[in-house]
Amino acid sequence: MTALLDLHDSSLRLWHEDTFLESPGYAWHDGNHFRFGLPAMHTQRRTPRDVNTRYWSQLSTQPLSPPLGQARHGADLVHAHLQELHQLANQPKSVLMTAPGSMDREALSLLLGIAEHLPFDIAGLVHRSALIGAASGLNDGLHVELQLHQTLITPFRVEGDSVTVAASQVIPSEGMLALQDRLANAIAASFVAQTRFDPLRSADAEQALYDALPLALTTLQQQTETQIAISGYSARITRDDLRSVGAAYGQMLEPLLPGDTPVLLENPLDLLPGLTLSVPHQNTSGEVIAKVVADCKTQLLQDAQQLTLNRTVPVVSAPTTTTEPGMPPMAAVSSATAIPTHILLNSRAQRINETTTLDNGAMLQQTGAGVSLSSAASNTLTVNAEAAVVGQLLQVGDHLTDATGLDALFIVVED
Repeated sequence: MTALLDLHDSSLRLWHEDTFLESPGYAWHDGNHFRFGLPAMHTQRRTPRDVNTRYWSQLSTQPLSPPLGQARHGADLVHAHLQELHQLANQPKSVLMTAPGSMDREALSLLLGIAEHLPFDIAGLVHRSALIGAASGLNDGLHVELQLHQTLITPFRVEGDSVTVAASQVIPSEGMLALQDRLANAIAASFVAQTRFDPLRSADAEQALYDALPLALTTLQQQTETQIAISGYSARITRDDLRSVGAAYGQMLEPLLPGDTPVLLENPLDLLPGLTLSVPHQNTSGEVIAKVVADCKTQLLQDAQQLTLNRTVPVVSAPTTTTEPGMPPMAAVSSATAIPTHILLNSRAQRINETTTLDNGAMLQQTGAGVSLSSAASNTLTVNAEAAVVGQLLQVGDHLTDATGLDALFIVVED
């Protein structure tokens, strides 16, 4: 059976039969051996000179600086990482790979050369943004991908029965690691204010703080505050403490997004407090890649002698929604008929205007891409029983409720 490997350096994902692996793009030389993924990530703050996080984003044969173990260059680390994943996934004989738009022709050529020295065949090479776009139900959009060291913006468009991607725009120095640094500094400031303990003063405490970030962000999506304990000290962290980090990222991102084009924010951006955009947007996950590939795998397989990055994939038969814990569902717009014209309130239909304000203060905006939620007004607002996300697109059949008693159904009224 052909395995699927998503080459996303924030967390490489591999699906093979009943096995699913996640392995962030961190390489650590422990003095004797290379270790990849979570073990490397969980020691990065303690041993920064022994961990490399750029070998995927800067795949080349340039000498490593600083050196790392016996590896000569990033290509050696990529080879070893792929070899480890192959072993952990019960040694699939062939692998269908996805790649981001940031991998240029030279890097892709080197990747194919590396694969020739591994015990599996590459069954195909597909642009990951095309797969994510195919799952969105959108006719066109922008996929925002958070890599370890940069943000990538990739346009996609439905052409006939396929989704095609255009050239990606790279925003350097605005990646996951930079966001983690900003979040860690904000949390450390709260520790100092509440306990006089600074977790950034020791390597072990700093590592514990970075290790605590994923759970803290997930908790803060569901609650207004969380507790983080480090080295015997505990601090209360609220969404407001971290809101400036998300707001700054949104201010950086928004000028690069056309106002009439829907945006797909790939997780973990959906977990970032304070990240709001005025343009229509929805959350997505790299997990949808496996669902799209399952629908059209045979059409994505390529001749081993003619491997090239496939930028066009079939549209899936139905939009795929995200269901990961702590993540709001992805609101899909599959066609023009899915855009609501009215809201049903207390058995009366209210037309959705260019700007519509509901009784609870929530605001809707009518754009060329559809109807989006421009203001939630309260943190109890839900769409289809899930927490509402400002900017998400709404479609016919969506159910809007909140603690004030609001009960609205999005419908189409035909003339």
